[in-house]
Amino acid sequence: MTTEQSAVTEPEPTETLARVVESTAHLIATAEQFDDAAVREPSLLPGWTRGHVLTHVARNADAVIRLLTWAATGVETPMYASPEARESEIEEGANRGAAQLVADVRESSERFAVQAARMSPEQWQTEITGRRGGPQPAVWLPWWRLEEILIHHVDLGVHYSPAHWPQYFTEPELAMIAERFSNPVFTPESPSFRVHAEDSDQIYGILAGKDDEQAPIVRGPSAALVAWLIGRSNGDGLNVEPHGPLPQPPAWK
Repeated sequence: MTTEQSAVTEPEPTETLARVVESTAHLIATAEQFDDAAVREPSLLPGWTRGHVLTHVARNADAVIRLLTWAATGVETPMYASPEARESEIEEGANRGAAQLVADVRESSERFAVQAARMSPEQWQTEITGRRGGPQPAVWLPWWRLEEILIHHVDLGVHYSPAHWPQYFTEPELAMIAERFSNPVFTPESPSFRVHAEDSDQIYGILAGKDDEQAPIVRGPSAALVAWLIGRSNGDGLNVEPHGPLPQPPAWK
């Protein structure tokens, strides 16, 4: 099968970090509206309460800090000691009160911002390994953090939806998802198809070339396509050609 990776440009870390700070403030403002009962209510993620989501957001900040430390020192420092340790930390923190959860998100996010601000241009190019496959330059870490904040803000299940994602996120994110889903290091075998972001008129192939007319094409706004590809939407409102059911995207992990 012919595949074609999207042309993805490395994000500019200073600009991305500013957007992380802004998006984190919006998420915290949402979380500050919750009382203790609200944080124990189900989130949009199966099996997780809002407390689980907020705890995960906080622990992810600490995990990305470990990768920043790796890039800054050259000493290999994995995100988590093990998958079991990651899950245990989330479970242990999920039942805290609303004020504790919000404080944890705020304080861990501030630690991340301070550590990231210390990085030199050379350190941003140090290769690290996250949870999604092979080595990548540390310049991707701010973008990974931005993904966590914007996606999990939706998962809190209140007033923030994929339609609120800024275009500076959805356009490059769609290209990155297409590239990630076309890389067997990250993704198990899945159907080949294409996506057409109608707001930018860009087409990306997933395990297919973008001009491969044998592969079905799914059309819609970039935010709706991203939400569908990462499991935050069932694809309502998207159009597929030739007409039929939407293809099943790979699992987003």
